[in-house]
Amino acid sequence: MQVTCYEERLIKDQKYQSITEEYCKFIDCSFENCSFEDCTINHCHFVNCSFYNCNIISLTSQYSEIKNTVFKKCNLIGIHSWNGLLPVGKYTYAIERIEDCCLKYNSFIEMNFRKFDFSGNVIQESIFEECDLQESNFRNCRLEATQFFRCDVRKADFREAKGYVIDIPSNKLRQAKFSFPEVVSLLDSLEIKIE
Repeated sequence: MQVTCYEERLIKDQKYQSITEEYCKFIDCSFENCSFEDCTINHCHFVNCSFYNCNIISLTSQYSEIKNTVFKKCNLIGIHSWNGLLPVGKYTYAIERIEDCCLKYNSFIEMNFRKFDFSGNVIQESIFEECDLQESNFRNCRLEATQFFRCDVRKADFREAKGYVIDIPSNKLRQAKFSFPEVVSLLDSLEIKIE
């Protein structure tokens, strides 16, 4: 199949709804003020691309991947296929940076976020499952009803973060940092009563 390649392009003020994009490669491209709603990407690659002030809602993908992608001031809603966008082979950094974004109803499964900086983002009703989050920074995050299961959060920083749901028995928590009073919510997974 013929692959369409776009390099060093600025794609601005575009709205895409319920479209399927196939066999495209975007290298060093910037997307600004764009909206992608209920779109599907198949066999697409995004390398060193940035998304600024974009809305990405209910994206699905097959056989696609992102490398060194930056999201700034974006709304990322209902994306359950993040692990389907991981680069093949030993290359591990699909997402380089997420800044001032709102993530809602997202699923991050078996992803490497070691030493990743999530600070200042809003991450609502999402799930991290079997992720490497060692030494990651969640400071000042609104993690409303965001759940962590079977993750390695050793040395992660959750100070001033609010709303997280961390299952103590299934996560590795050694030397993770939390602040009071939110740290008391960790006891919820133990199903104990405090009076």
